[in-house]
Amino acid sequence: MALVDREGRLLKFSLHAGNAAESPVLPELLNGVQTDEVIADKAYDTDAIRKLLADNGIVATIPSRKLRRAPIPHDEESYRARHLVENLFADPKQFRGLATRYCKLGSRYESFVQLAWWCISSRRATAG
Repeated sequence: MALVDREGRLLKFSLHAGNAAESPVLPELLNGVQTDEVIADKAYDTDAIRKLLADNGIVATIPSRKLRRAPIPHDEESYRARHLVENLFADPKQFRGLATRYCKLGSRYESFVQLAWWCISSRRATAG
């Protein structure tokens, strides 16, 4: 799970089990991050997350799940920026060790993710 800014740069990420839901990790990931909007997919459409964001004055740009009785509207124009987080996961796949998950320990994999993102961001900085 990752947080990115409007430029598509990685701010924070967390590593958790692949069979675990991501939405319960969101409050921990948002801790210490100053933002006025969170753009997320339908997996984050829970009352608890919406309440947490509202209590902190953060706009929730999250489409409602189909099973929600009263759908909550969201800003379609703003939601288009969600592709930035999808793009974030495309870049590190050029690192073979990340793509194939050579590192079996979570701490080592997390370190490799940070190293890969350092390489990617430094390339972008010198190219721009």
